[in-house]
Amino acid sequence: MRQLLKASISFGLIGCLVLSPIEFVPSTDLTVQAKSASTTGTAERVTTEYTKVYASRSKKAKVILSLTFGTTVYQNATSGSWTKITYKGRTGWVPSATLMPSLNSTEYLVNRTTDLYATWSTKGKRVTTVRSWSHVVKTGEYGKWSRVRVGGKTGWLPTSYLRAPYSNNRITRTVYGSHTYGVDTQAEYDAVYKRVKAEFDAKYDSAEFGFDSYMHRVLNGERGTEDRNDPNFRSLENADLLMAEKALAPYFEGRMSLKTYEKMYRTDNFLSYVHSKYKSNNVVGDKNLKSAYDVLFRGKADCDSLEQVKSLVYDLAGIDNVVVGDGVTHAVLMFKVDEGWMGTGSKAYTKSEIDSINSNNVYLSYTQKGAKISY
Repeated sequence: MRQLLKASISFGLIGCLVLSPIEFVPSTDLTVQAKSASTTGTAERVTTEYTKVYASRSKKAKVILSLTFGTTVYQNATSGSWTKITYKGRTGWVPSATLMPSLNSTEYLVNRTTDLYATWSTKGKRVTTVRSWSHVVKTGEYGKWSRVRVGGKTGWLPTSYLRAPYSNNRITRTVYGSHTYGVDTQAEYDAVYKRVKAEFDAKYDSAEFGFDSYMHRVLNGERGTEDRNDPNFRSLENADLLMAEKALAPYFEGRMSLKTYEKMYRTDNFLSYVHSKYKSNNVVGDKNLKSAYDVLFRGKADCDSLEQVKSLVYDLAGIDNVVVGDGVTHAVLMFKVDEGWMGTGSKAYTKSEIDSINSNNVYLSYTQKGAKISY
């Protein structure tokens, strides 16, 4: 499967997907006040290690109870390096260093297969293995690690392995099925669609995006020479004829009909025009980039954000498409024409290849007619 994806020369790396913001969860069911301490709004906290709960702010005080790693408690007040907490109706003091904020349960995707550990260390006991692109619920974090729940089990994995889900329920009005072009809000979707649609209506059918005169000459039977001894070999006209013949290879080799190829040729030329007009800077490693809006309005681009612009252009041209990835490194836009589903290379995938893609990849955008590619 990886070889199929690597074969697509216009597709880049995933590694540019946005993480959801973290929010602390306030708790309002307890209002205990501590004397001689600064009070805080009662909030959930999670123990970061095995810890004892003391009757007062001293390790010499009476131990009320012991808490295991990862226990959720309620913070009532702080005093110096101590925090007053409540656990199952019992109140006492623990060192503040043994607590961390508890996070609002938020769903994420895991972008690679990894082990889930009982602590925030690869030296901890392995709880289970989480497969690439599994959905997990994040419930806490500590340093560079996140506590997640998956399949009824809870454990820790590196925060860098988490990605926000691609589906976005805030996009309620779309033109082409479930294609949202990676945007975060309806306003962004509307702005992206309006801008590209206006360009498409004004320019798509213009002659500048169609076959040039040399391609028409080649289609009419004329050919350039590859004989280096021919006086015409080094002429610009000969070079243009050879380039035109090479460009028409998908048609000459029977991979596409002339009708299909001409449409794809025009569409890709129009896409190049859009990228040229709305210039963007290529950015590497920015996890906040993922949408057509980033390219067209923020002037920043990376692999999947550029593919989302391409998806919209293909939609407008009437070419069904889907962006898929292997879950770790590659993102590929596939498109549907009369000859079948294709990627860059203009060769239709076989049924077995489509079955493999369906079973081994995550969909960064869905096909217009469903969540799987039909052969």
